[in-house]
Amino acid sequence: MKKMIGICITMFLIIFSSTTLAYNSYPLHLDGNSNFILCDGHMGTAWYVDRSSLSVQEYEPPQYIIAVNIVSVDQADEGNTSISNVRTYRFFYNYDSRKMYVDANGNSNWRYLDPQGSWAETGVKMPAGEIAFALAYNLKFYGGRSWYNQFLHRSTVIFNDDFYDRI
Repeated sequence: MKKMIGICITMFLIIFSSTTLAYNSYPLHLDGNSNFILCDGHMGTAWYVDRSSLSVQEYEPPQYIIAVNIVSVDQADEGNTSISNVRTYRFFYNYDSRKMYVDANGNSNWRYLDPQGSWAETGVKMPAGEIAFALAYNLKFYGGRSWYNQFLHRSTVIFNDDFYDRI
């Protein structure tokens, strides 16, 4: 029985440490260049916000529109630094209602980025939008606020201070 418990604990530690290592395997800046800020990583692919491409297209507080390029790097978890794709995203923010929207096609077809949404709904786009807002105005948009996570069944902070440290 003790042997079985020991094996289970060992397996848990191996699985947990490999998950932790996988997350940490994405560099915070692409090839050490602080103009490329990690916004997300999933299944070996990393996405970076290109700081130098940031463009404030509308500044009418409390509403803002910011465009930014997001580059993707395949096999970034294995050390690859070659950009495989560049895509421009536009973000619409209403600071009073604290709602962020994305237009990924450039046709002003805005889609709400729900801070309680799943990764499939918000991944890459929402962290990129948060970084773009922080770069443009030195302010957090969704960050620091606690939201109820329907998948974890508890309140969580979406973007913690570690997230902003890379900016």
